[in-house]
Amino acid sequence: MIPGISPDQGAPSLWESDGTVVLAVEKALFPSDAVLAAGYRFTDRYFVWLETAPEDPNRYRVFVRPKSSGVDLSTVAGEFTNELIDQRLRQRLNERFGDVRAIIAAQAFAEGNLLHPSSGADPRLDPDGAARRR
Repeated sequence: MIPGISPDQGAPSLWESDGTVVLAVEKALFPSDAVLAAGYRFTDRYFVWLETAPEDPNRYRVFVRPKSSGVDLSTVAGEFTNELIDQRLRQRLNERFGDVRAIIAAQAFAEGNLLHPSSGADPRLDPDGAARRR
């Protein structure tokens, strides 16, 4: 279905059925959160259905049907597989650097609220006594 790639060259397992692209996605490569996120990104233009493949519990079966006519299904398949990779990479980056991102976000939001509101944002005032020796 993807031009220039035959099934024995490592193409994902996919086929067309009644105007719908059906993809078999390996659970070991793409956890459910990545598959769900990829599917969600397509819901504005396509109807998307996800299920565990009945013939292979180690795979998801993803059905993608365009909401409008005249859509090239091989393009749909290619876009969806690219989105799967994108979502999996996002997931891995979040696993690796999520704590750093959370710290940066917390610091960014904290900087706007460090001074007591009654101080008028004048750093010379210390209504809570933060500068006192303990």
